[in-house]
Amino acid sequence: MIELFNVIEIDPFKYSQEDYEILELSDAPTSKERDERWQKAISSLDLNLKPIQEGSYFVDIETLDDENLKIILKVVFEDVEVEGTDFLSLFDGGIILKENNKIFLEPQCCADLEDIKNWEYIFENNSLDWSQLWIGHPWIFYKKENEKIQFSDYTENILSEIENIKAVFEINESDLKIEIDKMKMQQRYFNNRVINLLKEI
Repeated sequence: MIELFNVIEIDPFKYSQEDYEILELSDAPTSKERDERWQKAISSLDLNLKPIQEGSYFVDIETLDDENLKIILKVVFEDVEVEGTDFLSLFDGGIILKENNKIFLEPQCCADLEDIKNWEYIFENNSLDWSQLWIGHPWIFYKKENEKIQFSDYTENILSEIENIKAVFEINESDLKIEIDKMKMQQRYFNNRVINLLKEI
């Protein structure tokens, strides 16, 4: 059974009031070490969060209480003028897809909550060929077949550069539609919370 999660990225470089140590590639930290450094960094802003999994910077928006969200908003809107009523694109992150507690897809670089529209387009797309799903870069491709959605591995190549795309996993289209509808409702509620909390702070 698949599960989707709306997540925002809490990058320690952005959410720390102290000089955050830049890791050398040769350090190759374990997920536990990465998690400890992350917790230390965000605690400097009095954030008390649990990532979607150990070693990740992604936090499920459903787990954010108002006090933590207020702190996050002060960081997100530090250099941003508050305009309009739709703030989803200001939150780095997106959708995580899990099946049997294993993460198959997660947002990549330059992705945000508003990218849910790219997931929604899957159901409008009538093509039976491989199509790009923007989840940041690297992205993935998807293809519809027998009421299932097949997904490729991550890539930064365009379609014309790939000779033979291979599916690495597939899910039922109807199951994905149900989960995406849930994610859309969650995002609407989250955006309304943001609007109300911005008035307070």
